[in-house]
Amino acid sequence: MSNPAKILIMGAEPDDERAAALNGAGYRCKCEPVLSDMVAALDRNRPSVVLVSIAGSEGLELIRAAKADSEAQRVPLVAIDIGNAPDALVKCRDAGADDVFEDNTDERELVARMQALVRLGGMEAELVRRAATAGEFGIQVGTNIARLPDEKGGHLLIVGAEEGEIETLCPLLPKSGIGFSTEPDPYRARSRVEGSEDESFDGALIYVRDEEMREKCDYFCRAVRNDRRLYDLPLFMVTERGAFPDHGSAYEQGANVVAETPVDCDFLDAHLHLLLRGRERRRALGRRIAATLGPKTADDLGSVYSSDFVEAHLEKLGKDKASRGTVSSAILFFIPTVGEVAALYGLEEAALLRQQLGSWLAALLRVEDTVGRTGTDEFIALMPDTGLAEAELVRKRVVGVLHQSEFRLTDNVPVGIEVYVQSGLTAVQDNDNLEDTIARASDLLE
Repeated sequence: MSNPAKILIMGAEPDDERAAALNGAGYRCKCEPVLSDMVAALDRNRPSVVLVSIAGSEGLELIRAAKADSEAQRVPLVAIDIGNAPDALVKCRDAGADDVFEDNTDERELVARMQALVRLGGMEAELVRRAATAGEFGIQVGTNIARLPDEKGGHLLIVGAEEGEIETLCPLLPKSGIGFSTEPDPYRARSRVEGSEDESFDGALIYVRDEEMREKCDYFCRAVRNDRRLYDLPLFMVTERGAFPDHGSAYEQGANVVAETPVDCDFLDAHLHLLLRGRERRRALGRRIAATLGPKTADDLGSVYSSDFVEAHLEKLGKDKASRGTVSSAILFFIPTVGEVAALYGLEEAALLRQQLGSWLAALLRVEDTVGRTGTDEFIALMPDTGLAEAELVRKRVVGVLHQSEFRLTDNVPVGIEVYVQSGLTAVQDNDNLEDTIARASDLLE
């Protein structure tokens, strides 16, 4: 792992096995044995995620108090050491926990599930930064998002189960207030979750009955996670004993939560609603972040930020690195094809291609990535909380998509345009400036 996010475990000793597992995965983990004032602990440690022991009643009270605080609620909180009381999951969910790790959560699952929580914390931090930058340009965007009410609905696609089968496996599902549709074929399920005018889904519950179905469900999970529009779709997996060699491999394919039959009804109900609540939170954050792009902050293309905005925002990322030890990356994209189109077909056609490229780049990257135009045919993407290894995967994916696509212009251009993209990657440095960042990335164009 290339992003050393800071994880705080409250109510755990320094030699806690969970801390060792998270440190081994590349996180920076700190333990506070004594449960103390949550707001003070957050201010003191500035973590990305907090794990809170609820072995005593004060742990739940800390979570509840933090979720009522406009600043503290921005940090994802996870309940741990929940015990086996029948109402433990309900209490954690009602207190406002963003996730719950049962006492039998192994190290591999802990690390896998931490990724979504770290990303949620990163989106919260980016909203604060992006809103501050937008404020300098005269756009005011609120950063306090009221805690969403507990979900009473939602619509799931049940993947890999025949009609009526999942109700037998998970008898609570029809009573949970969550609607569902069934799709036995994981390959067709991928098309259905992409959405249509007839149906849309808030998540998927995947049933893996045997090894043959496991391979098909692996495909479904990977397809969802690799789709820019679907990557945050909650995936809850129900597996028969022996269908997976271990649950860790299911998490690596993209599942959010994995349960083995027979499924405990309280476990299913709590985690389905936690997953749906988390998705709604991410959507709310995404809408606020997107609201910072407007006439005063956008480049004249309209779909990406101006060079001035990017420079001001880069300064904040650099200061965060200096003060908090965060890791961020920048990808530079240069498209010489635009100049060739201008020479062959004229400036109007080149402007249209440039417009399309800006829109595509903004759509291919995450909402928390700041995409701006820094030159005539040059774009940059600032990726917060992203190390070079992860950013390199994104760079290759984006360039691959653009290279394999055809861009249609006006009727004056009789063929689709295939673009050639050069790109370079660099890490954001302490107190960085845009000129130096572009120079470093330009030296590595390929």
